[in-house]
Amino acid sequence: MKNLWPKNQALCVILAFFVLLALFAPASAQTRSNDQEQVQNQIERAKIFRDAYPLISETDLYCSIFVHEGELPDMRIVAAEREAERIQFSDADLIFINRGKNDGVEVGQVFLIIEMGDPIGNFGLLATKRGRAYVIFLEDNRSVARIEKACGRVMIGNYLLPFEEKESLLGKDLGYEAFAEGDTGAVGNIIYLQNNYNQIGSGSWAIIDIGEDSGIQVGQQMTVYEKIKEDLPREGIGNLVVIETRAKTATIKVLSCSDAIRTGMQVQGK
Repeated sequence: MKNLWPKNQALCVILAFFVLLALFAPASAQTRSNDQEQVQNQIERAKIFRDAYPLISETDLYCSIFVHEGELPDMRIVAAEREAERIQFSDADLIFINRGKNDGVEVGQVFLIIEMGDPIGNFGLLATKRGRAYVIFLEDNRSVARIEKACGRVMIGNYLLPFEEKESLLGKDLGYEAFAEGDTGAVGNIIYLQNNYNQIGSGSWAIIDIGEDSGIQVGQQMTVYEKIKEDLPREGIGNLVVIETRAKTATIKVLSCSDAIRTGMQVQGK
């Protein structure tokens, strides 16, 4: 009997293993099924969220271009810390402004830094947003400010405008149809491309010759059209979103396109 005990013990262990396997197999299968279902749900949710993305980002709001249609601003950068060493300035650098306490400037006040460029038709001057600065020290007729969130170069001579907090926009690219006359909004034309390029694509900025006076609004999507021949219908080649509006002009960003975007192309609001 002593010789048989190890064999019987081994047999019992094997039988116990198969019993446990039979008991836990359904639970394990159910767990795998639940895990697969959870992964599938995550994939489906990802598809939903992928359709919606930031149509207008912080960069679009504070580092883009627009047409300054009015008189030049009164406030300018007239000097900067260590200006003898360099001509361009960036985050944390100190700048000196030609307005102070007597002009209503306050400590903590935030200004948008603007670089003025060439005229855009008869609408005004091209304005490039170069970041912002906040006032840290005041005198009667001048003030000191610190640059924050610079967009490229900040230079002596740049202008300052009161800073306005804006909200980014989350949404969907509505797309465009090649040959469809579904758009019923205001019609305009592209008059300037970012950096004065000859052509642009998705993600780039441009300026159009219609604005708030024509009912154009920030966040509005528009179709850009190309007309190959006068006797042929216009062809939709891209979708745009308005990121900045002025009275007579607006800034757009290309969301999607099937061909290069060029000046002179027609745009129409959806």
